[in-house]
Amino acid sequence: MLFVTEKFPHPKDDGGQIRSFHVLAALASALPVTLLSHAAPSAADEEAIRSLGVEVETCGGKRPAWTIPWFAAQALFTREPYPMRKNFSRAILAAIRARIAAGGVRAVHLNHLDAAQYVEHLGDDRAKVPTVFDTHNLLARMYERFAATARNPLRRGYTTIQWWRMARFEPSILRAVDRVLVCSDLERDLVRVAGARNAMVVPNGVDVGAHARAPRTPSDRPTILFTGGLAYAPNAEGVRWFVLEVLPELRKILPRFRFVVVGKGAPTSLTALAVPGEIEFAGWVDDVRTQLSRADVSVAPLRVGGGTRIKILESMAAGVPVVATRVGAEGIEAKDGTSIVLADEPAAMARAIADLANDASRSSRIAESARDLVAARYDWPRVLEPLVEEYRSIGGS
Repeated sequence: MLFVTEKFPHPKDDGGQIRSFHVLAALASALPVTLLSHAAPSAADEEAIRSLGVEVETCGGKRPAWTIPWFAAQALFTREPYPMRKNFSRAILAAIRARIAAGGVRAVHLNHLDAAQYVEHLGDDRAKVPTVFDTHNLLARMYERFAATARNPLRRGYTTIQWWRMARFEPSILRAVDRVLVCSDLERDLVRVAGARNAMVVPNGVDVGAHARAPRTPSDRPTILFTGGLAYAPNAEGVRWFVLEVLPELRKILPRFRFVVVGKGAPTSLTALAVPGEIEFAGWVDDVRTQLSRADVSVAPLRVGGGTRIKILESMAAGVPVVATRVGAEGIEAKDGTSIVLADEPAAMARAIADLANDASRSSRIAESARDLVAARYDWPRVLEPLVEEYRSIGGS
């Protein structure tokens, strides 16, 4: 198997990286796998992947950050939406073609749309091996939501153009590959409407055993936790909305609380919203389980995005009750009021958080139901077993 990804799948520092790593590890446990990617951030990161039994071939580093404005401007005048052209690598494309030409490649796993775009450049090689596109999330939907929620007129205009671009580009890739992997039944239905063949649901998962929660002493100052990479625009936008819209409502009914945001890449405009003793940006942490063990409520206040939120699954596995928007909880088979609490409006979300913080019995019931759900449905080995069997059948082994 040739596993192609624009971003090296280690460290596991955001949801996309966590999914990429676990999929790669599961496939490598059963089949010979070669990873084709940009260079690893460090020798230790590369060794972490090699230790899985994966052959690693890297094709130089990513483009420097100073080129981003150029590619953002280019995307106004090209068929490909931003950031496709920025993440396109001629070296990776050449390496894919060389591997196929040399023989022995049974299937090409294209991780994210950044990698799947190469299928349009394979020419006659496309027919020689099956191609599988792991979407992670559907970007046309995400861009549509960005356009709908943007307040700045220039940002709204630019995002609308990129949505139009993505609404044409993404379906063309979905139709070009032989197999499409999606995170939920909802997304399977959407890609079928787009004309994709052979869509397969492979949900995001969680290491349930690794997230056992230690008992926590109740406090009169509940801790509300958000986890997620803040360089990812849907997360940053969700945290900003939560701080500016939800917390003012929460202060009216729960005067004492701590809101802790864990994740790398927060823009300065977001960290400027910190309030000593109340709103804290903790940045990147080595092990999010430490923060989960201190949390009373976990929140997923996303209004934009797709896929399924690993941050929610981790909180559930750790026994932390979750309050989320419906967009944030999309694709997770959790029942509102039983294993999760859903709220889309600021006042409703504030009430949901306060109710859980003030009612230990209800909080425990929801947390226990959620942990049972992820153990039965979302443990990584259970989630990925059908995909491994799919690749065994493709490879004829």
